[in-house]
Amino acid sequence: MLTDQVFNLHKATRENLLTFLENKTPEQLAIVPQGFNNNIWWNIAHCVAQGQLLCYRMAQLEPVVAQDFIEKYKKGTYPDGDIPTLEDIQALRELLLRTQKQLQNDYQRGVFENFQPYLTSYGYELKSIEDAINFNNAHEAMHLGTIKALNYFVK
Repeated sequence: MLTDQVFNLHKATRENLLTFLENKTPEQLAIVPQGFNNNIWWNIAHCVAQGQLLCYRMAQLEPVVAQDFIEKYKKGTYPDGDIPTLEDIQALRELLLRTQKQLQNDYQRGVFENFQPYLTSYGYELKSIEDAINFNNAHEAMHLGTIKALNYFVK
């Protein structure tokens, strides 16, 4: 059983992601600096998409975000060159907040009963929803670090 600390860490990471989303212009969010293959926007959206795959899909549940969003930002995808609109930014902001709360609520309700083990590309095997949630925290923190590096080049 996970403690509230695990979800508090997830919430803190999401709040850090929101800071970048809300304090950059749409153009800045879309910049792919030389030497990088993605941008701040993609990294934030990827955190939402990949969390859905790691937790919901691996538990044989329907993700709570649109499938086309997941397809656009899942592992192995890259920015499409589009600059997000203000409506896109607001929608991603809402997804960051809603999916964090829903993951915690769904875990507490016990909906992740049928979790299927999965070996991540990190080389870490997820054997339970608890493993997936803990790994997702590490994954999102890694992308937050990437965003901080990207931020250096888009000031």
